[in-house]
Amino acid sequence: MYQMSKKFHTKILTYVALVIFCLMVIGMFVYSYVSKYKGDKLDIKSRYTFSIRIDNDWNVIGNEDVKDYDTDNVFNFANPDMVMLGTKWIENYIAQYRQKYVSYSKYITKSGVDSVSVLDLSSNTVLISFWIIPQNLNSDYFSSWEGIQDDGRIKCEWVVSFYLDNNYDNTASLYVTSVMSSEDYGLKQYYAQQGVDSGGDTEITSNSNKDQLANYAIRDNSLLVTYDGEKYVSVPVSYSYLLYEDNSTTTLKEGSYMITTEKTAFVYGGKTANNTKIPVTVVYSDDKGENWTTCELDNIYTADYYYVKFFDTDHGVIVCGYGKSNDTNESSRIYSTSNGGESWETVGSGPATNIIKGVVYLTPDTGFFCYNYVDGMDSNLYKTDDGGKTFAKVILEEQELDSSAANPQGQETETKTDSGKTGSDSSEQLKWSDVYKEALTPVVDSTGIVTIYLTQGKNAVYNDGKTAAKYQSSDKGSTWKYIGQVEIKD
Repeated sequence: MYQMSKKFHTKILTYVALVIFCLMVIGMFVYSYVSKYKGDKLDIKSRYTFSIRIDNDWNVIGNEDVKDYDTDNVFNFANPDMVMLGTKWIENYIAQYRQKYVSYSKYITKSGVDSVSVLDLSSNTVLISFWIIPQNLNSDYFSSWEGIQDDGRIKCEWVVSFYLDNNYDNTASLYVTSVMSSEDYGLKQYYAQQGVDSGGDTEITSNSNKDQLANYAIRDNSLLVTYDGEKYVSVPVSYSYLLYEDNSTTTLKEGSYMITTEKTAFVYGGKTANNTKIPVTVVYSDDKGENWTTCELDNIYTADYYYVKFFDTDHGVIVCGYGKSNDTNESSRIYSTSNGGESWETVGSGPATNIIKGVVYLTPDTGFFCYNYVDGMDSNLYKTDDGGKTFAKVILEEQELDSSAANPQGQETETKTDSGKTGSDSSEQLKWSDVYKEALTPVVDSTGIVTIYLTQGKNAVYNDGKTAAKYQSSDKGSTWKYIGQVEIKD
């Protein structure tokens, strides 16, 4: 009897333990599901879109805490303490990652602000130095923060520019206008102060086809793209098929991609990779990387330059530069699309057979092709007004050189006259076309102004080769205005 009671007791305990175990498994499953559901619902803002609201005592408040203020005595929020505001912004920004249900890869266990210093009060620009300890130190999520791992911490330095927007209810909203690394900010300041001429006139533009916050990254042998600097999505193309800058495996050839919220495109192939010939191909997305379409353009396998530009959702152009072969004297081909990239037609082969230095299209019809300069060329820059079917050389009006550089050494040479007296020999004088002859790829600013620099090329002697001639056009290159000689910094 005792033996049966003992067996029954053991069986009951086993059933209870089994039930408890099952309840624990179910509980863990429910918790995991709820955590994932709650985590997906969390609205974690990127550093570019995160803002805080300030009351008239400079305290951070929630939108629900806004009161009905006396509009006759509106606080003007003048002369803000940007050190204090920068500190509050970064603390509240990091607090997003310490909420309940934040995923393991994003959760921050500890953080601290080392310092906040003002760099430019006129633009509310501050340098924020801080550190975080992620729950998962190996998470790729924080790689875009451009920090340095040190003793279990990630130390970051961000240069943040703010805009304090008065809401006229005795509150103001602190928005971010730009975020960059301290290195990028220092480089920007250098160019702003030094520029391409001694007077500080600088081109703060480029021909890169991407939005301000959009970018790409090559990580773990994969091509990734981001539109907010925080979240990255994968592009369905092998990293070995892409075209890179010389001596780099992470920097794509300038111009070979376009990243905007309306259109994203990468041109690749045109070479042999892993013993496989990859045709010239474009992969593009119209919905910020949610879906991708791939289209082959041409059976070329010696490509060394790509340029892609979409002018709207339908019309685009691609230029492929490649090495000449025995059966063709071409070195480039131009393709256009009018259906968003689904199909492409060959427009032409370009105006020259030299190596392409750069291409810039202003509209589907108007574009510039810049080639490597060869001695004897009267211009290495061409313009098309029909999308690439025909071209004309860009010839810029010559100017007078400085008298201080009348010959290759910038000095006058003494000669004897018939009377035995010495004089100045002008036989060594240089002409404008002797000096300024090699064009750089044009750059276009946000207002449509096109700028061209004529450089001295190889074996430059005038002004020690450190000056260039600057021209600009406000009518898409129909006419050009000479701006002046500018200094090129090393």
